[in-house]
Amino acid sequence: MDTESLLRPPVSQVLKSGRVVLAPGESVGQHVTDKREELLIIMRGTATVHKEDRIIELSQGSTIFIRENTKHNVVNNCDEELEYIYVVSLF
Repeated sequence: MDTESLLRPPVSQVLKSGRVVLAPGESVGQHVTDKREELLIIMRGTATVHKEDRIIELSQGSTIFIRENTKHNVVNNCDEELEYIYVVSLF
């Protein structure tokens, strides 16, 4: 997994953003947004998003909104790299 910070405090007061690249078979690991909202933007490849008890397939150009206190994971189940941008609100 390769990650790069794009925006975070002190530059921004309420937003944090980054770029994530997952190799085939990799995942970011299940985590909870706590008191944060999150937007994922798929830039390249196909993402399998496990959001609570749902599994959602997203392709290039797709977005998904993750509400606060939501358990989720992003998995690359494809044969090519997955690249996405996340934008998180910091309450």
